[in-house]
Order: sequence, then C-alpha cells, then structure tokens
Amino acid sequence: MDGYYKGRRVLEYRTMGDFTKGQNFVQHLLPHPWAGTGHVVYNGSLYYNKHQSNILIQYHFRSRSVLLQRSLSGAGYNNTFPYSWGGSSDIDLMADETGLWAVYTTIPNAGNIMVSRLDPRTLEVAQSWDTGFPKRSAGEAFMICGTLYVTNSHLAGAKVHFAYHTNSSTYEYTDIPFHNQYSHISMMDYNPRERALYTWNNGHQVLYNVTLFHVIRSDG
Repeated sequence: MDGYYKGRRVLEYRTMGDFTKGQNFVQHLLPHPWAGTGHVVYNGSLYYNKHQSNILIQYHFRSRSVLLQRSLSGAGYNNTFPYSWGGSSDIDLMADETGLWAVYTTIPNAGNIMVSRLDPRTLEVAQSWDTGFPKRSAGEAFMICGTLYVTNSHLAGAKVHFAYHTNSSTYEYTDIPFHNQYSHISMMDYNPRERALYTWNNGHQVLYNVTLFHVIRSDG
C-alpha cells in the first residue's frame, strides 16, 4: 500500500522475493480510500482506516469485498493526533499473538495513547487502556504479546522508550536503542508468525528480527 493519503490500490505478492523484484502480484482496488499507514492484514482480511474519518474497514481479500465498517468512537483522525511524523497516522491497527488492536487517542483523554482490543468479527471494542503517553511524542509503536512498545522518535537516534502492559495495566520507561538506518520511519508493525518487525524507513522496507525472553523472578 503506497503512500498515506487517499490511496486505494493494494498489491498482494506471493513471496518476499516477488515483492523485492516488483513482480507477480495481484492488485486489489479498495472501494474506499485509506488514511495513514496503520493498516494490518489479519486472518485473510485487510483492516484499515477510511480516509477523513475514524471509520475502520474490513476488506476480505478472497471475496474482494468489504465485510465490515464501524466507527472507532471518539478517535481522532485527519492529523488530529498523529505520531510525530504526521502523515494522518492517527489510528494504528495492529495484530499480535493475542489478537487485533487499535492504537489511537481521543480529545477526552488529552491526546494520550489509547490501546483497544478489537473483536475482528464485529470491530467492536472489547477493552481499552489509557497508557498516559502523549501520542504526538511517539515516533511509532508496535504490539508484542499484549504489550505496546513506543519509540520516542521517527528519526535517527530513536529508542524504544515506553512499554505498556495490558495484562497488568502497568507501564515502564525503557531505554532500548533502535537502529534507524535510513532516518525516517513511517510505519512499524510486528508480525507474530515471523517474529519480526516490519518497517517502512524512508522508502525502504526494513525487517528486524525479534528475540523474546521470559524473565523468571525468584526471591532466592
């Protein structure tokens, strides 16, 4: 999906090799244009934010049809509460090992990042958390195992600066350097099947392998 403003064309590649060569793709023309770069493919459907609205759309690839449209109540849109780089990135949809998520903010919660677990069959909000972290101060964000990780910039020198754990409704500040090779990240998403971060970085797609550690605490 090229660009962040009013795009409708989705290219589906069979393999990563075909993608890097720009060949052997299937084209889908969406009935409604998108906004931002916070789209996600989950269980055979594309979930995306409809242009100039806070409406979420589920587009099913096999049937080439829209299955669902639902407003994300109160969510800012059209660069009201984007990430630091702008680009109509108000609503960021994500998928991890635990399901489908929306990361956004509202006027009542003063521009802080909200995390909502979505029901993929209805797009209804199942549960929400106010992280307390201002979205305009975030470069990008991603979900892994129900934890939201936030970078402090989209430019060179970025770090994973903040983590919010939905399983315990707690947060922590982190200091994890993030190698921003091309100095301008405009999309970041975790792929739970590949255990990798997919990013768009100044016209390049860059993949980061993720290693997960389980910390065992003891009193001894």
